[in-house]
Amino acid sequence: MEPAHDKRDAILATALVLFCERGFHGTPTSLISRETGVATGTLFFYFPTKEVLIDTLYRQIKSEAGAALKTGVAHEPAIQQKLCRVWENAITWATENPDKFRFMEQFAHSPFISPPAHEDGMSHFLFLQELIRDGIQEGVIHDYDPGLLCSILASSLSVLAPRIMATPDPEQRALLTRQGLAFLWNGLAAHPDAGEPCTAAGRTAKKKRRGRP
Repeated sequence: MEPAHDKRDAILATALVLFCERGFHGTPTSLISRETGVATGTLFFYFPTKEVLIDTLYRQIKSEAGAALKTGVAHEPAIQQKLCRVWENAITWATENPDKFRFMEQFAHSPFISPPAHEDGMSHFLFLQELIRDGIQEGVIHDYDPGLLCSILASSLSVLAPRIMATPDPEQRALLTRQGLAFLWNGLAAHPDAGEPCTAAGRTAKKKRRGRP
């Protein structure tokens, strides 16, 4: 027999695709169960309502994205490099998980996500506000409201990531990443001579170019 967690994960995976394609109202639970290959009663066993299903999916994706954005950040030497690592991680995660990225964009401010789920989802990104606060205290980031700066960064990356994802050439993607993140850093930096932004992206692009025959 198929393990219970496999059925649950299959339902979530199918719902993700359908919600992205058809939206909340256009995705009845009967369609999710049919596309998953399980009985509707099985779906309701794991998720009593469609709202519970979408909340669960939202929490899971937010948790995964938050963990991905933190990857390697603690090993970066300074605030500038830490923030650039977060942004690079965000673009990498979006590129490798287009359906999950689209779901987050589609339901980021949706009334179909419950307030507790919204709060829980955003809790995975509080570390970014802490990084910005540290940068403000160190004098390398403008002394603006950290929550405002996080919102601006999130909105900018929402535009930047799809542009990069739509670019097939790896070197062009690296260039767009470097330019986009440099633009973001220059908007944050308290001083115009704050240093070369997002050097990790530059190193990645240079390594790729040197590795070409």
